[in-house]
Amino acid sequence: MIQALQTAYEFNRKATERVLDTAEGLTQEQWLAAQTAGRGSIRDTLVHLAGGMRVWLTTWGGALPPEEASRKTVDPEDFPDVAAVRAYFRLIDGAVQAYVKDLKLEMLDEVHTRTFSTGTVQRLPLWQMMLSVTYHSMQHRSEVAAMLTAFDHSPGELGFTTFLPSVN
Repeated sequence: MIQALQTAYEFNRKATERVLDTAEGLTQEQWLAAQTAGRGSIRDTLVHLAGGMRVWLTTWGGALPPEEASRKTVDPEDFPDVAAVRAYFRLIDGAVQAYVKDLKLEMLDEVHTRTFSTGTVQRLPLWQMMLSVTYHSMQHRSEVAAMLTAFDHSPGELGFTTFLPSVN
C-alpha cells in the first residue's frame, strides 16, 4: 500500500508539472480567462489544486515549509503567472513528497479529522485521505487540460500509465 501511495504521488507531481509546462505557452489573457470548469481560470484552478494539497498535508500532521507555515489562506491573486504557481506547487509538493517518503504501514489506518470551510467534519483513515488528494488533483488537472486544449495548448496524454516506467 505504501508503494502504491508513493507511486500515486509521483504521478501527481509529474502530471501536474506537464500541465504547468503546457500553461507556459498561454497568453496572460488566456491564463486568467474565466472558464466554466474548475475554479474559474486556469491559474485559479491550479492554485486551488496546490492549496488543497497544502490543507490535507496539515490535516495529516505533515510539516509545511517555514515560508508557508504562517499563511492562513491562499489567494490566487498572489500568483500572477505560471512561474509563481509552479514555485508554489513545488513548495507544497516537496513537503507532501517528504511526508509520503516517510510513511509507515501503521500510519495508514490512523483516523484523521478534517473540518471543511462549510462546517462539515470528515473522519477518515490516512490512506483514504491520501488517495482523495490524488483524485482531487486529477479532477482539477483534467479541467485545466480541457481549458488548455480549448486554447490550442493540449498537454497531451495525462493517464497514469503514461508516467510509469516499463518493466522489462
